[in-house]
Amino acid sequence: MLLMTPKFSHLSQEQRYQIETLKNTNHSISEIARFIGVNKSTVSRELKRNSINSLRPLDKYKARQAQNFYNKRAYKKPKTKSIDSKIVRRIKWLLKARWSPEQIAMTCKQRNIPMLSIEGIYLWIYEQPRDVLDLTNYLRRHHRKRRKRRLTNQPRTIIKNRISIHDRPKEVEEQKRFGDFEIDLVKCQNGYLLTITERKSLFNFIVKLPNKEAITIQEAVIKTLNPFKNQIMTITSDNGTEFAYHQEITKQIGIPWYFADPYKSQQRGCNENQNGLIRQFFKRDTDLNSTTNLEIELVQNMMNRRPRKKNQFVSPNKLLRLHGVAFAA
Repeated sequence: MLLMTPKFSHLSQEQRYQIETLKNTNHSISEIARFIGVNKSTVSRELKRNSINSLRPLDKYKARQAQNFYNKRAYKKPKTKSIDSKIVRRIKWLLKARWSPEQIAMTCKQRNIPMLSIEGIYLWIYEQPRDVLDLTNYLRRHHRKRRKRRLTNQPRTIIKNRISIHDRPKEVEEQKRFGDFEIDLVKCQNGYLLTITERKSLFNFIVKLPNKEAITIQEAVIKTLNPFKNQIMTITSDNGTEFAYHQEITKQIGIPWYFADPYKSQQRGCNENQNGLIRQFFKRDTDLNSTTNLEIELVQNMMNRRPRKKNQFVSPNKLLRLHGVAFAA
């Protein structure tokens, strides 16, 4: 008979509020434990560790404060491991190779290489004196604390004869096959970058463009994808007027084109995420007139060689190679 070890999990904030409510209505520890689905020792330990002795009556339990106590204990600065010079050298090297802390931590874990946790790497980077060692420039967003994203709505022009994303084959959403692409533009100074992302592998094409006129987009998409048209199933874009000639593209290379709903960028989440990663190399103030195609190709190749969380930290190039698919000349 195979014995299963019970899976351990921390109390959630919702469970802490339930404990507070039940305790205030004079329920016993056993009753509280049965109600929230944990062992009574878990409730007893929670009340002992996270009650506030300074309140009246003594050992008053407040769920909000208990959650704060838990959070403070959960996030501790890295200590012994960060002193290891081998780990420090590995973090520096991989950051300079444009790996994210998550890619560093998870890849090292898979290979049984000593390394800090994801949060540990971030905290170690943030605590380094800027005048001695500033590694924040190698992070995606180049900042020392997380920022909240702001959502802005911009008016969209309706494109004629567009096919809705809701008419797209279900296989695309399930991501069980290769060849379904998402497409968008990234704005820089004196030009744009056309980004085309394969949904399953996260393989990227990056193409420099002088403008975002529909004819320019049409020519660039056909030139980029035509060599692989037999392996490409679909293309999905937003409702930007730069994609107004989608029917011509479909006619010439035979790839059906679908449009996401207005203001629903999450329907093209793969490509939106890649655009954020591309911003690590090409900021809005990057002058594309002084940026060569070779430099853009180097960034494209670097991104396609990096391990990706979505695919268990296997790179797009390797994943495509394992499945006998090629989107490179």
